[in-house]
Amino acid sequence: MAIVYILGAAQGLFLAAILASRSPRTTPNRLLALAMIAFSVDLVTAWYHTAGLDQQAPQFIGLDAGIGFLYGPLWFLYARTLTTPAHALRRIDYLHFLPFLLALLVMVPFYRLDGAAKLADMMHPDHNRYLILAGALAPFKIGFGALYIGWVLVLIRRHRRRIRWTHSMLDHVQLNWVRNVTYGFVLLLVLSFVLYLVGKPTAEHPVGMDPSTIHDDIALIALAVMVYLIGYFGLRQPEILLPKESPPPETPTHAGPANPDKPSYAKSGMEPDTAREIKERLCAVMERDRLYRNGQLTLVDLAGALDISPHNLTEVLNTQLGLNFYDFVNGYRVREAKERLDDPACAHLTVLAIGLDAGFNSKSSFNAVFKKHTQRSPSAYRDRESSAADANNPAGTDT
Repeated sequence: MAIVYILGAAQGLFLAAILASRSPRTTPNRLLALAMIAFSVDLVTAWYHTAGLDQQAPQFIGLDAGIGFLYGPLWFLYARTLTTPAHALRRIDYLHFLPFLLALLVMVPFYRLDGAAKLADMMHPDHNRYLILAGALAPFKIGFGALYIGWVLVLIRRHRRRIRWTHSMLDHVQLNWVRNVTYGFVLLLVLSFVLYLVGKPTAEHPVGMDPSTIHDDIALIALAVMVYLIGYFGLRQPEILLPKESPPPETPTHAGPANPDKPSYAKSGMEPDTAREIKERLCAVMERDRLYRNGQLTLVDLAGALDISPHNLTEVLNTQLGLNFYDFVNGYRVREAKERLDDPACAHLTVLAIGLDAGFNSKSSFNAVFKKHTQRSPSAYRDRESSAADANNPAGTDT
């Protein structure tokens, strides 16, 4: 297993270096790089014990005792900064690392021991309160991580709602990979907890310090796999450009049940006549310039074309049309696609070509949005029109 651990750690450090040096140097990339380093330290420590290096260099024993307290905060802060316009940390965010610092502080007396004393304590860990504490930290790390994983899932859910007000295509910005990796962390936490209970690590060795059991191997191999997945998808994640002027709060001001998907504008200074005038200009520019054909069209782009703020455009879409940006733009795309699917002059074009010309970025997004608006897939819609035409012109007679 030693070779698996060291290869996983090397991969993690390599990806961390790429992320940290990637241009532009964004806060999300730096946080992900720190997470990769934390994972790599855990894997290096596993290699250190499995390869028997703790006997040759015992002074490093226990240095990873608190590293598990970094996983949750780093993954949470990465997800949060990736899904907010500022992409920045606040001073209060550093409090997330307090449990890690406390774990290090508690272990300082053990760290100050010389190598021989550490080896002696490792032979009888039940008599060293610091090693007992290191082993007892395991369930707290698991619970601490579970708290942050739940927090990340809430963030992703909110983000997926919000981008419908700012993006016309969601394929590359809805963070499916972050959600899926987070589910992977859930499985890893469950696995770690089960193995902790089965292995009873405090009876002989603190968790992570016993190369003779398979329990640590299983959890650490799973961690190595997570390193590869996170690094691969993290490098492919494009910058999510959310408007710095965020859409209005998602809190209704009227009585009745809350609708978290629709913002309200009780304190807006926009006059009704102004909103109607912007709506008319909006519809005119969409009809005339067909901006919806731009597959990367965003709220900021369209607001710029109208020379208004993203906030005001969102308000007009909501109050005048009852739509979010995503549904508004894709409504135009579906309408054009339907017209061309109905047009005999476009019969030589494939369904996908028509979808791409209308502004969709992929076959999957075209199918999903078209079916939402028409209750049919694009192919089924075209086949229906062809069948209707055949029925009106039996046996191929001329009309």
